[in-house]
Amino acid sequence: MNSQIYQLPQEFVHRLKKIYPSRFNEIFATFRQKKITSFRINYLKTDLVSLTRQLKEANVRFKELSFPAGSFLLKGSLRDFQNTDVYRKGLVYVQNVSSMIPAIILDPQNNERILDLCAAPGAKTTQMASLAPQAKIIAVDKVRKRYYKLLANLRAQGVGNVEVLLLDGIWVRKKFPEYFDKILVDAPCSVEGTFYLPNKHSYKYWKPRKVKEMVRTQKKLLHSSFFALREEGTLIYSTCTFSPEENEEVIDWFIGKFKDKVELLPIDIPLDNVTSGLARWKNRKFSSPCRLCKRIIPNDFMEGFFIAKIKKVSV
Repeated sequence: MNSQIYQLPQEFVHRLKKIYPSRFNEIFATFRQKKITSFRINYLKTDLVSLTRQLKEANVRFKELSFPAGSFLLKGSLRDFQNTDVYRKGLVYVQNVSSMIPAIILDPQNNERILDLCAAPGAKTTQMASLAPQAKIIAVDKVRKRYYKLLANLRAQGVGNVEVLLLDGIWVRKKFPEYFDKILVDAPCSVEGTFYLPNKHSYKYWKPRKVKEMVRTQKKLLHSSFFALREEGTLIYSTCTFSPEENEEVIDWFIGKFKDKVELLPIDIPLDNVTSGLARWKNRKFSSPCRLCKRIIPNDFMEGFFIAKIKKVSV
């Protein structure tokens, strides 16, 4: 393991040891192996009883998970799975289990107005549409190539209740003032939770400067989201990174900026590999509500993730 550590950016390794001093070896081990493929049901096209029957008929080897409901681990080849009717007809969506959780915590309901602020390629957008087919969902992405990928995924999943906008998320505050009941900000980040040692492209870009760039973007998106969210509305902020600057520090900034206008809410994730938000990082102590945030520790099928749940209590 020691030699493999030197493949990663050494400042990242140093930081990770400080963030998770007692779990560093456990987390590092997850960088060495490819994640087990996971997928979830598309309720727009099937139900759990029918899906499990069709999976068995197609000789797909799988394990159904207790959380999130409707999620599975694939025990066989992904390529073989992609050749089945179950996959080709869009009855399922291949998605990491950690990535499924923010939408579950947001809890989309029919007839709500919901914003997916950084939507492409559409994993969470299609998930929310599957969970709440009568909701009015607006999905935003500013990158044209990703925008078209989002459209393609929505079509493949049979989604009909999503309006897609090619738009920088920082402008939703102007276009949709106090409009949404719920907002998901699955923010662009340094993606440290997805590092995979055999794939140098997954980590070679990492630099402290990249983290700082992400923080600026994340704050702009959260700031815009506050003004697009109605009073009593709910906002989920998530990243797939370990960096405290992009996680607790961003949330601490947000609740400090809007003070009594926002409230952090507790999050229940019934899994063993989940910890509370950090209380401090380096010389900075975070406000006590930041402990309500959740960090998902990566394992053999889950990526590292961070999730915060925020309520807007006044305008």
